[in-house]
Amino acid sequence: MESTFLNLEKLCKSRSSCRRFKPGNIPESAIEKIITIAKLSPYAGGRKNWDILAITDQTLKQSMANAIEEKIESATRDMDKAEAAMFRDYGKNFLFFTQAPVLLVPYFRISPVMQALLRQNVTNELLQWERDNSVKSISCVSMLVLLAAESLGLGACYMTGPLIAKEEIGKILALPPGKEPGAIIPVGYPDK
Repeated sequence: MESTFLNLEKLCKSRSSCRRFKPGNIPESAIEKIITIAKLSPYAGGRKNWDILAITDQTLKQSMANAIEEKIESATRDMDKAEAAMFRDYGKNFLFFTQAPVLLVPYFRISPVMQALLRQNVTNELLQWERDNSVKSISCVSMLVLLAAESLGLGACYMTGPLIAKEEIGKILALPPGKEPGAIIPVGYPDK
């Protein structure tokens, strides 16, 4: 058991967020392995109401980046100049994913409980609690994605900043109604 722990500890210590990727494809088998591991993740309430999209199409990636840039620009309209400049600069961190060969986008379905609550006009606090459960669960899924990528010699980064444009990203990715992205995880060979 000690060797299993030591292997896990070594993997966790070697993992870091990768924001620069070498050009070129990564094997489809590697993406399949990462998703297989992610599907072992625990999920709040025992409901695995999520899935993962693998995006390689550069046009889709650029459309997502454009939507994020538009959302950042919209958010800064009412800010003073210094705050707007600071937020625009910060928002640049939301866009490096376009350089990765693959984006893994875990997304979740608004649970049937939440849908029923919406129909009954339940308090926002309860609705937020239910949505937060899904978001926290996607975090568990994402951590397994990051560790699986690391175990295969790939770099990855857990990104939630781009979700400033989550509705737009959902439309670009053609997510069905009631589903929303929970993260964007660029994956590729690290360019150190």
